[in-house]
Amino acid sequence: MSLKLVSLASGSKGNATLVYSDSTALLVDAGISYPKLCEELDAFGLTPSMLDGVVVTHEHTDHIRALPRLCGQCRLYAHPLTAREIYNRQGAIKNVADVEGFEKGFTVGDIEVSPFSVSHDAVRPLAYSFRSGNARCSVATDIGVPTFGILRNIKDSEVVLLEANHDVDMLKNGSYPYVLKSRILSDTGHLSNDATGRIVAKLSGNSNVKHILLGHISENNNTEMCAYETVCSALKNCGDSTINLHVAHQHTRSEVFEIL
Repeated sequence: MSLKLVSLASGSKGNATLVYSDSTALLVDAGISYPKLCEELDAFGLTPSMLDGVVVTHEHTDHIRALPRLCGQCRLYAHPLTAREIYNRQGAIKNVADVEGFEKGFTVGDIEVSPFSVSHDAVRPLAYSFRSGNARCSVATDIGVPTFGILRNIKDSEVVLLEANHDVDMLKNGSYPYVLKSRILSDTGHLSNDATGRIVAKLSGNSNVKHILLGHISENNNTEMCAYETVCSALKNCGDSTINLHVAHQHTRSEVFEIL
């Protein structure tokens, strides 16, 4: 039994990740346009109605853009507070799954879904780990501050999509207004490349992680190369590491990572 993860889009303009097994397909967030989402799913022989569910991390637009049309065709899995906030932002939403004790986890098809808390300026921001058989992967973005809880929840995953949002100097010296800079740099904002490097360094040699896919990279306050080189440097400082680094893109999907 295997589990596969592919980033369909990752960045400030929209996020969507496909996690699927031989019999179950889950979308993590739906922050790109509905036509673009359909195009991406078609590459895997899927349509929205073939999805077993869309799992939402939080209610910001770059994570829920396609939901009004998408949820007419598949189940929505969201924390009750997040579902209510999505309703406030987008109006009536259909097919919301009634999951008792949401944060304790739930199962969709043959995939076990384990939510865990992250720090972000949303009503109940969550990241997720997914397991099918012995295969495990995680999606963790929109994180203001790294915590031991995050490390604990992703260390058993072989593949992790992890935020590396900004370079601190680029952000501080960039064109964003002071209020926005402060939000991003706060404990409820986004992870810098340096903070991500510290997380990855702690995982090196102390986890099952084999592949880190750097995601939610800012197009204004970062570059893919800067994110990659900063985290790579942190790994090199640890000595030998079995962790391989990759980059998720805003406008093109990533490679498919298969966990056996």
